Amino acid sequence: MSNTLTTLVDRVSNEQLLTNGRESVRKLWLCGLGAYSLATRTSTQAFGDLVREGKAFSPKARRQIEEKSAELKSSATATIARGEELVKERVVRPLDFLVLATRRDVEQLSMRVVQLASEVHSLVSSKAKPMVEPPAKSASESPTAEIAPTADKTS
Repeated sequence: MSNTLTTLVDRVSNEQLLTNGRESVRKLWLCGLGAYSLATRTSTQAFGDLVREGKAFSPKARRQIEEKSAELKSSATATIARGEELVKERVVRPLDFLVLATRRDVEQLSMRVVQLASEVHSLVSSKAKPMVEPPAKSASESPTAEIAPTADKTS
């Protein structure tokens, strides 16, 4: 009899163990579904909260970006000005000392030479009278005029 009793106890114990295992697996499955549901609901709510926070923070962020942009622009302008001054100091001024003609200077001089050559050509071809006539000579400046002696009044 003891053999049947042990078998019966083993069978009940195995069935109970199997039932307990099934129940544990079912609870584990439900726990996973609950976690998924909670995460979905929480993430949707968190997403909405983040969007609201972003909308509230947007003007402040824009203002900060504009301030930083103005600051960087000012800094860049100062740096560029310093760079330009260094270029003038180290490149342009020494070149000015050498008195090198620029392309523009050469072009201006060439145009002036062409203009002057044209004027000379027109003067030569028309045999024009000089622009300024010599002043007329007065009687006192003529070579025939005598110089009158002045009387000395020291008597």
